[in-house]
Amino acid sequence: MSDGDLLQDIRVVEFSREAPAAACAREFARWGADVRCFEAPDSHLRGAPPIIERDGEPYSLLRHSLLIGKTMGAGDWRSELDDADVLISDAPLDQLGGVAKEFPQLVVVHLSPFGTDGPYADFLADDLIVQALAGFMGTNGLAGREPLAAPAAIIPRALGILGAVAALAALLDRMHSGRGEWIELSSLEACSTLIMSLRSEFSGEALPRVGGTPGWAEVIQTADGYITLSPWSKETLRNLPIAFGVEPPPGELLEGEARFAEQEPSKAYVRPIVESLDAETIWTQLSELGSVMAMHRSARQLLDDPQLKAIEFFHQEQGLTGSGRAMRVTETEHDAARADRVALRPRPQSSTGPLDGLRVVDFTHAWLGPYATTLLSDLGAEVIKVEGPKRPDLWRYDAAEPMRVVAPDAHPLNVRPNFNMANRGKRTVSIALDTDQGREIALDLIARADVVLENFRPRVLENLRLTHERMREVNPQIALVSFSGFGTGGPYDNFRANGGTTEGNAGWDLLYGYAGEAPLMLGTMQADPIVGAQMAAAALAAVLRAQDGRAAIHVEGSMFESAVSYIDEYLLAASVGEEMPERNGNRVPGAAPHECFRCADAVDGRDEWIAISVPDEATWLRLAEFADLDRPEWRTSAGRKGCETELEHALTDWTRYWNAQTLQHRLQQIGVPAAAVHSTLTHLRDPHLAARNWWLHLTHPDTGTRQYQGFPWRLRRRPAACERPAPRMGEHTVEILSETLGYEDERIERLLADEVIAGLTDKRVRGAPAPRPISPR
Repeated sequence: MSDGDLLQDIRVVEFSREAPAAACAREFARWGADVRCFEAPDSHLRGAPPIIERDGEPYSLLRHSLLIGKTMGAGDWRSELDDADVLISDAPLDQLGGVAKEFPQLVVVHLSPFGTDGPYADFLADDLIVQALAGFMGTNGLAGREPLAAPAAIIPRALGILGAVAALAALLDRMHSGRGEWIELSSLEACSTLIMSLRSEFSGEALPRVGGTPGWAEVIQTADGYITLSPWSKETLRNLPIAFGVEPPPGELLEGEARFAEQEPSKAYVRPIVESLDAETIWTQLSELGSVMAMHRSARQLLDDPQLKAIEFFHQEQGLTGSGRAMRVTETEHDAARADRVALRPRPQSSTGPLDGLRVVDFTHAWLGPYATTLLSDLGAEVIKVEGPKRPDLWRYDAAEPMRVVAPDAHPLNVRPNFNMANRGKRTVSIALDTDQGREIALDLIARADVVLENFRPRVLENLRLTHERMREVNPQIALVSFSGFGTGGPYDNFRANGGTTEGNAGWDLLYGYAGEAPLMLGTMQADPIVGAQMAAAALAAVLRAQDGRAAIHVEGSMFESAVSYIDEYLLAASVGEEMPERNGNRVPGAAPHECFRCADAVDGRDEWIAISVPDEATWLRLAEFADLDRPEWRTSAGRKGCETELEHALTDWTRYWNAQTLQHRLQQIGVPAAAVHSTLTHLRDPHLAARNWWLHLTHPDTGTRQYQGFPWRLRRRPAACERPAPRMGEHTVEILSETLGYEDERIERLLADEVIAGLTDKRVRGAPAPRPISPR
């Protein structure tokens, strides 16, 4: 099933053995491309959980999910390349020899755990190992406990979609050049873009493992399940008495202008109320009052969810029901194609990337949308970020402690690490969109753009009189990509959401946590960039479609439905009566051990861990000999699974005296997949990323030269690039109105005087109160 036919003329050949490559090709199938799948003989997907029995044989539902919309190929995959546009493969390079030379117009996406060079190039790895080295696990779990990997195939799916983003950009470039591209996607590097490493670069401290986003919310047990809620949010404290008629909280908790009250007294008030009510009642009542929260849903509950049913989300095939249409596409035809569409315009040569010349108007905020537009910027697009003088991006107010800066009088809205991480490479314009003149400026930008991205709540664009219909009046082929918490239509469409609540609502958190314990949240709103990758892919699919036709494309999606599709295999399982697996740390079927083990503490007292994955008997025998742990009952997978706890205790007794980095290399040398678990701080010093020159070093006027995350991919012919730090408030307003829109100086001065626009805000005013965020519309 496809989300639309935006890529119906694209032909893709997939030759894969692992989930990231299959997910990359699945993203093309999602948009209607003709995908021919050739499975490698040693494909790991055939045994990937969850497994059901079908026709007397084990049947992988993850494999089934990743095959939807594809055609199984027969014979030699190379024979299909003559008329193919894209080849997606994770095969060793020697199996792909000569492809780029023989088919110079082909876009090739080659996926591997660590890339083709660097100290880890030959390391053995699975998802656990990649997440350990990428720093992703370092923020997930609880302090002093095993760091946790994201559940299901969430990360492999996200990595595959990131590969599709680069391939779509290369296809757009091919319309200019007639030439293909070789894209190398390293799982380590792609996964490394999903964490907040700049926080540690600014502060010099690792982000803690606290079972969620520090200081924001927590998982609370209800009478029949779990919710995610901020008990110390004053919004929660005010809404509970309104929703349930309970006694109001002590008055001192609501005093002052701060958004949050004192934590422990707030929890003492909130928890007894929550524990006495069912999760659905709490979710419905508080969400209707505007609280940002989650009800933790099982796969079976998701299949019955009224929002997903209302938007006709589900897809049925071969007696199985799973995720289907994660986004909705509207195409509006016009009489003539746009004469200056990006495929026909001369390249401005402002970037080395394949999207050089593509103009993006960016109305997004926080991390979801800005992650998507950063990907487009990295690939060469000109991204103009639109902020309000009084409503700038929420992440300019993020809750991180003040960071070290080189300009003591820097304005606090310009130096927050989260904003700087998510918005590098862009220019910004500060416009009051709630004024007629501000809307006129926005429409002037849209008239010169190729695609607009926004992640407001539904009806905000309508209230601003900036609907897609209005945009088409000034630009008949403009593409618009809209993402919100729950999409437009359905009973939840006005509910609020963020990355931390989306993961619970979408079923991720019930899969995630320690054995026999309550679910946890991922560490730092990581559903935002994971879903953001899909938003970027949607934008490029829409732009590609616009080059060949006369249509203006509007893609509507939501964090909720996109996130649900990341655990599609468990929806499929639930549809045939299977229960979701119990939370079990990092353990997975088919591998034992598959966990993190405590090593010797660092010299500064930090706990250090190593991830070890043993997929088969041969690997176990190598580990057992090295660790002197060979026992007859552990020589089979079934034997190790049968006494997994005892086995893990024995390994911990052994690893506890090893340095994690030393043990990583020793185990890899003998053929055992292993990796030291990076924190967001130690990740900054990873030798493999350094050897591959992955990090960017950008100089910001207020924060100085800092180390920023690099790109998910390497492109041989038109490489990704970023030389611009994140913009300061209003930094490029005058420049954009003058150079891009051609406004005269006198007009710009009037707009500044009338506060329709704002110029650079670079200095804090002594004695002025600290800026406070305004709730998103």
